[in-house]
Amino acid sequence: MRYAPVGAIYCHDGAHIQNDENTAVELYTGGAKMAPIAGERGKPDPLLMRSHIEIATVHGVHNARPGAISLSNLSESGTVYRSEDIAPYRSLADEYELTLHMDGARFANAVVYSGESPADLTWRAGVDCLSFGLTKNGGIATEAVVMFDRALAEQFAYRRKRAGHLWSKQRFIAAQWLALLTDDLWLVNAEHANAMAKELAGGFASHADIDLPWPVEGNELFPVMSEEMRESLRAAGLEFYDWPARPNMARFVTNFTTEPGDIARALEVIATV
Repeated sequence: MRYAPVGAIYCHDGAHIQNDENTAVELYTGGAKMAPIAGERGKPDPLLMRSHIEIATVHGVHNARPGAISLSNLSESGTVYRSEDIAPYRSLADEYELTLHMDGARFANAVVYSGESPADLTWRAGVDCLSFGLTKNGGIATEAVVMFDRALAEQFAYRRKRAGHLWSKQRFIAAQWLALLTDDLWLVNAEHANAMAKELAGGFASHADIDLPWPVEGNELFPVMSEEMRESLRAAGLEFYDWPARPNMARFVTNFTTEPGDIARALEVIATV
């Protein structure tokens, strides 16, 4: 990012890098400040983000200097950024000379749902760097940082070494990429996970006492239901998280190993509670 370590990184207030990485972002940027922005369906409001950036710009050295925007695709609400959704953030990045980063831990699921190419969702939309994840899609501890800005790429090579991530036998990690990219296996896996989530969503949507406040666009579902219902589902063997984004919200995740039979059994349980 530009202006590290005195810069600010603007992201959704529910973003993974804001809430689930301890102070790792601050550590690896040398002290950059997280600047969370509210917004619906896991996406920061561009107008509110502009307001925060303008305030920081007016106050000069008294505020962290705006340095980067980070978008999660899928978002932490399980929603997708299409290329047109990225455009307002690219406009802000251009206007204020910011780096535009995409957290793609579930990038494969976003590509499948959107029907757009990986290029359309990244560099063609103005994304400067992508954290390309395979760990949630068939890999083991394998992520790639894809830089679309050569100047950032050169700087990042040094940061990677400093952070201890230049492994002596990195070919064993790279081998997973060869396997998952061959014949688009990474997309096949994501397509299956998305399909299983859509099937499960149908069961939640048909239940009178369960609300799905966000559209199911990937492999995550966030039903809202009573504590008694959640306890009943767990007692029947379903595993899920209680989710803090809203009262009584749960988080269900499907993946490339989820079987249709698993979903069928889950739907039977949901129908009986």
